Amino acid sequence: MEHDYKNTISYIDIDRTLEGIEHFSFDGIESDSIAEFRNDMEAGNDSIELHLIKSKSYKDAVILRLKNNSDSSTDMWKELLKEEQKTFGGSKIFYIDDSCSKLLVLSIPNEIKAKINMAVTRLNKLNDRISRLNSKIRKDNIDLYLSKMKSKESADKEKDEIINFLNQNLRV
Repeated sequence: MEHDYKNTISYIDIDRTLEGIEHFSFDGIESDSIAEFRNDMEAGNDSIELHLIKSKSYKDAVILRLKNNSDSSTDMWKELLKEEQKTFGGSKIFYIDDSCSKLLVLSIPNEIKAKINMAVTRLNKLNDRISRLNSKIRKDNIDLYLSKMKSKESADKEKDEIINFLNQNLRV
């Protein structure tokens, strides 16, 4: 079995342009403006949170577009975001769209900044975790390179050396 090098995981970042953020009044779960989040809103949410959504108690909504979302990171991001989107009580702090390219934050009136702060705290926690995962990936890649060089099993020695150079020198 051929062992291959792994790519690092992109950090989760938010598009900070005016086009990257949408702020609007929440009109309920049936609204077209949040259709791409409906699956996440209805799946695995606690009953209190669902009641707040369905009774239209939330009034403010912000959609944050994620940037640098490569296909190789999407599945990992979705998994990590799902782990961190809930409070201890089971309510979701933010919702993830179907393509994992946007986050939706809902709040009661005048509390959107506090709710965004909670979401950003979770994103920072995730990026710390991604940093640790990337360190492990880099270490595993170096170990794989060294084992290939030691056993001389590599048919692609030039490629191995280029990949090793990238692993050791490219900051991403």
